[in-house]
Amino acid sequence: MSRTYRVTVRGRFENLTAPQRERLLEEQEAHDVFASRFTPEGTFLYTPQLIGYQFRYLLHVEEDSPEDADLAAQLEAQELAEAGMRARGLQGRIVEISLTCLDDVKIRKSRR
Repeated sequence: MSRTYRVTVRGRFENLTAPQRERLLEEQEAHDVFASRFTPEGTFLYTPQLIGYQFRYLLHVEEDSPEDADLAAQLEAQELAEAGMRARGLQGRIVEISLTCLDDVKIRKSRR
């Protein structure tokens, strides 16, 4: 069974050095919430206060049950976010992972 998820990983920066802060602030406009999209490779977002960060992913998961797919999507997003922070030379801790399965979203038809 294939399921598609929009996953948001929220975390908090830890132990930022002065050069890291400077670099993040210089690049912040490209990582603003207005630049956010759900993508397979993930979109990295943060505010100029440099307290919290987010990664947004669009993940496709193959599992036998919806419950297994939910868990697999959550674990994959966690691993991707941790790798994304390492690749940027940053430290942080994940505080929340929220996911929405697009296959479960019901769209109401307009009544005109």
